[in-house]
Amino acid sequence: MIMGTGKGTKTERIHYIDNLRWITISLLVLYHACMSYNTWGEQNYIFFKAVKPLAFIVVLISPWFMPLMFLLAGVSASYSLSRRGYGKFIGERFKRLGIPLLIGLVINTPILSYVADLTHNHYRGNFIQHYGIFYSRFTDLSGYDGGFALGHLWFLLALILISLIACLIIRLLPHNKIVLLIAGIVFAVAGAAAFDYKPLGKPLITYLCAFLLGYYFFSKKEFVNRLLAFKWGFVAVFVVTTVTNAFLFIYAGGPKILNDIFNHLSLISGLPALMCIGHDHLDFTGNTPEKLSKLSYLFYIVHFPVVVLSQYFLNLTGMDVLLNFFLTIVIAYLLTYFICVFIENVMRLSAAEIRS
Repeated sequence: MIMGTGKGTKTERIHYIDNLRWITISLLVLYHACMSYNTWGEQNYIFFKAVKPLAFIVVLISPWFMPLMFLLAGVSASYSLSRRGYGKFIGERFKRLGIPLLIGLVINTPILSYVADLTHNHYRGNFIQHYGIFYSRFTDLSGYDGGFALGHLWFLLALILISLIACLIIRLLPHNKIVLLIAGIVFAVAGAAAFDYKPLGKPLITYLCAFLLGYYFFSKKEFVNRLLAFKWGFVAVFVVTTVTNAFLFIYAGGPKILNDIFNHLSLISGLPALMCIGHDHLDFTGNTPEKLSKLSYLFYIVHFPVVVLSQYFLNLTGMDVLLNFFLTIVIAYLLTYFICVFIENVMRLSAAEIRS
């Protein structure tokens, strides 16, 4: 992520923001592979059987993963807006996120829904024939029944909308220290309080608040430096509450009120804890992290169909479902990476051809 140092001066990269982003996104292969073994009855695009240790991994990641993604997006937006201005920033959002979203709705999510129809409903048509079902069956938009789905691409749509709303708030909110302090408290409290409020199935208010906290506060060196004094306190609370939440949900069966409390505490402590860890331990660069950072959004878009297809075709061999899990992890990481590199090279060559 590029940080401006003032007009007419050079820019520097905030490497730990880049590294936090690609490391977090890379967890999605593990997360989505584990979803096929969940214990709470979610169909997913392909489901094998309930396996508590694998479901435990999903619950470990769930409270903080997406809020951190929106927080990081808000940090990046702070520097992007300062360099580009509102018009260019919004245009870049539509170009960088909107175009992949549209392409993904033609390629990526139809694959997910097709596999779901094959495994859950015993659909026997081919992939091309299934497009007619995909674009005509509108139910809960999950695609688990073979119908239209946003799948994991909901993040791209949500990030576009949240970026637009955030720009309006940023434009209207006075840049006064007292006002910003009050606003920060409001964003933090509202984000935590709205975590269980999920219009369209997602805690969108929480994500908006995380984005704004990233923009106004976590993008500031002084703010992060002050948090560092409490780093190990945040980390301790984060680890204890996250593990306890997952244990209660998977192994103890609640009670729900305790799950809710630890779920919220995992979110509240997790964002500062992970940002502090990133600042102190992930502020490095090199050819590999730079490459992975550059591919991070593309990795996000590509990974899920690769995971589901790997699981589906491995399952056709009749192998044990746990062996399927471990092979899926290996295959999906490698294949997703190489697909992303191939797409990036094609795009780079195409851009060079257009310029020439």
